[in-house]
Amino acid sequence: MKVNKIFKTAALVLCSAVLFSGCIKEVLPKSGSITQEQLAASDAGLGYMMKAIPAYMAASSAIQYDHSDFGYHSIGVWMDHHALIAFPCVRPDRGGNPYYCRFQAANYGFDMSMNGGYTLYLWYNYYPLIKKANEVIGAAGDQEDMIEYRAISKAFRALFYLDLARYYDALPAKAPELPTYEGDLAKVAGLTVPIVTEDTDEQAAKNNPRATREELFEFILADLADAEAIMKRFEKDPDTGKVELEAEVYGTTPTYPELAAVYGLFARAYLWLGGFEGVSYENVPTGEAAYRLAAEYARKAIDTSMAPITTEAQWTSVTSGFNTVIPSWLWATTLSSDTVLNNLFAFVAHMAPEATYGYAPLACQGVPSSMYDRLRSTDFRKKLIVGPNTTYDEFKDYTSMSRSEWEELAYRAPYTNFKFRPFQGERVDYMTANAVSLPVMRIEEMYFIEMEATAHYDEGTATNLLYTFMANRDPGYAYLSAKGLVDEIIFQKSVEFWGEGMVLFDMKRLDMGVNTLDQNYQSGMLFKTEGRLPWWNIPVPSSESSVNTAIKGFEGPDPSYGYESEDAI
Repeated sequence: MKVNKIFKTAALVLCSAVLFSGCIKEVLPKSGSITQEQLAASDAGLGYMMKAIPAYMAASSAIQYDHSDFGYHSIGVWMDHHALIAFPCVRPDRGGNPYYCRFQAANYGFDMSMNGGYTLYLWYNYYPLIKKANEVIGAAGDQEDMIEYRAISKAFRALFYLDLARYYDALPAKAPELPTYEGDLAKVAGLTVPIVTEDTDEQAAKNNPRATREELFEFILADLADAEAIMKRFEKDPDTGKVELEAEVYGTTPTYPELAAVYGLFARAYLWLGGFEGVSYENVPTGEAAYRLAAEYARKAIDTSMAPITTEAQWTSVTSGFNTVIPSWLWATTLSSDTVLNNLFAFVAHMAPEATYGYAPLACQGVPSSMYDRLRSTDFRKKLIVGPNTTYDEFKDYTSMSRSEWEELAYRAPYTNFKFRPFQGERVDYMTANAVSLPVMRIEEMYFIEMEATAHYDEGTATNLLYTFMANRDPGYAYLSAKGLVDEIIFQKSVEFWGEGMVLFDMKRLDMGVNTLDQNYQSGMLFKTEGRLPWWNIPVPSSESSVNTAIKGFEGPDPSYGYESEDAI
């Protein structure tokens, strides 16, 4: 890995125009130098090669795609905008400008063609990550003294392919504004992405078709099985129950996956396969069999990790809320101030309203009013959302803003979510504020996978699991949804993981519709559908099919503008 691929030169100033608006100032880094540690991260042996994987995940401006290009977690933000559970909450009639949000193409459903910016961004983030994992896997081979590196890198590779499998799996969707969409989509039904391994040479890569769903999941499950088998060879710590590998890369933060995270990936994979009832594969389970395995592996992750559930104090902390590793995080990425590119290429700059130097206090990312209204007042997660009638005195313990500053935001952008905080509560010095850790996998996800998977074959047990978990969020929780247990679980999951990109694939798998009418959504994103949105199916970029001949004609249709917003009809 070339360091300048990840840490772009500080001399480039991007004053990218905000759509239909002016731009805000992008500040150059205080230091343009690259540290010795960063140089070593790619050049000093197998351990350093593996360090390049999480380094790239946290990298800013990897492909120079707008200010929203800040690595793996930027894709999670895009996912929540796809799912329409996150969007800019500023009100234009009160002086707000929603076009400061850099992710709203997903809210509107455009820029998803084969040449679309996001389509390219998605592809050229994941495949370089896969390449880095392949390099370690290939170098480690079957060498006994390198076996841990192989296990860790196979878990990384499974993470990346699992995301791609669910994004590119072309599932039926309606697009009323695109008459040929459904027919064109049927041509790529059941296809995912090309599989590139440590053994794929250049010639093979140029004729590498999209793998079928069965082929890719068989590959993912094999990687996870290998990682599991290796990791289980190492003894558990008798006090923590964790499997401690001997690889020198392990530190005090979970930057690298351990056995519990591998079980978590199994759970994610089987949950997706559970959505294909009536589809039979020779080596990959589907339907109820897969859902049962999803619940089983989610429980294995819970029991193996022995991780506690995030507490109210941890969740609502003004200084460390969702910016610092805590015991409930099984896997995370971490930035240091040395690796902060500038003020705008950063998660905090877009998602933390208290970060004065970024887009966040201007775009005010928030939640649907229907989500806010559905949450009980005793649910502590609701405390961080600015309600339309919330006062500063009610909110002051949950913000570092002054009264006048907060009241101006509350007026301009009700329903803004304060879930994510600048590091150490720093609001001005972006080098410190942007240097956060972010979760790749939290233990709470495993509880939600267990309860939802179980709900598909045992509602009574699943209901008990839901109530047991929700006691950690709302002591007076009562399940009142008229839409059924699974809908309630997905709703609570969308609240729990808002901003983390966890529910889009659930909504896609379950063919859930969206209804953004009569709420606080912006003009142009008003939809009511019976099933999944077409832009939950992403086409392969034409730049890939131009060099990989096996994909030509099988990229998938452009889903952009597949629905017209109700306010335009």
